[in-house]
Amino acid sequence: MKLLATALGVPALSALAATAACWPIHDGPLAPQLLISGLILTTGICAGLPACFTWLSHEQEHPPMPHHLPTILTTPPRRRLGHQTLVLNRDGAVLLVATAYRNGLTLPGGSAEANELPHLAARRHTETETGLVLPLRHILATDYVDARTLPEGINFVYWGGTLTSAQETTVARHRPPATITAVHWLHPHQLADAMPPDQHRRTLHALTALTRGIHLPFLLRGTPAE
Repeated sequence: MKLLATALGVPALSALAATAACWPIHDGPLAPQLLISGLILTTGICAGLPACFTWLSHEQEHPPMPHHLPTILTTPPRRRLGHQTLVLNRDGAVLLVATAYRNGLTLPGGSAEANELPHLAARRHTETETGLVLPLRHILATDYVDARTLPEGINFVYWGGTLTSAQETTVARHRPPATITAVHWLHPHQLADAMPPDQHRRTLHALTALTRGIHLPFLLRGTPAE
């Protein structure tokens, strides 16, 4: 509101000052003084109001953070956010990747970068590792991981869908980066022998949610993600 008062007040004061300055110059009708004052007032308001409206709209989208917020909200602890994608082929097999830095197979995915939207992080990793570009709008599972060798984190498993034959061909022809050493299709009963225990449990829960039709929509400020 301070900016709004300035946008209106400064031109008004300038117009009054111009009227006072021009008053002794002309002894006839007041038309010249009023014309000059009106021009100054109109020009100043027209110049100031657009900036004021821009500021107000910005404030509405990003309201200032209250000063009384607790420290846990203003400086939260460091946490990793992991984003993986569950993808099936037409036979019900799960798409898994082998990495150069981890034992066992995992779902495609990885960590989000700073200020990266979560579902776009999952989409980016999935495309890099498998060549698939998928609309990831639903979450099948969330998995909290306590701090051991890495900072504590939360992992999200997104539903990538059942692939068409053309999409399966895309995966077969894709050349992933050096960090991805192989891509596999395994049926659910084969996962326990191929995946680390925590990854296996996470994937099984995602598959169970899928079977039961439990899809949580991924939202951005209350709006479904595109």
